[in-house]
Amino acid sequence: MDNNVAERDQRGPVVARKNFYGSGGEWAGALAARMFSLLMTMRLWGINPRTWLTAYLEACAANGGQPPACLSAFLPWTMSADRLAQMRRVAVHPADPIDSS
Repeated sequence: MDNNVAERDQRGPVVARKNFYGSGGEWAGALAARMFSLLMTMRLWGINPRTWLTAYLEACAANGGQPPACLSAFLPWTMSADRLAQMRRVAVHPADPIDSS
């Protein structure tokens, strides 16, 4: 047996870490690991990471800069079907053009 799918999925963070010259601190490495895990979970569930992260950060801002008390609205396996469909939609806002001048 092999696990090529999992190995390929881990390749991006490993190559990125090498290109970033490490994390620079233990806290930064832990944060990077959490973010890679979170974004891979969103990918596996077919959720648009930008939509999900925007909704989560807006909920944190509305809660005075603290995580929301109830996280079930942000966990794919506990989301309602409507919320999951909303999170799976691609953002329709065009990216701001890059000013290269």
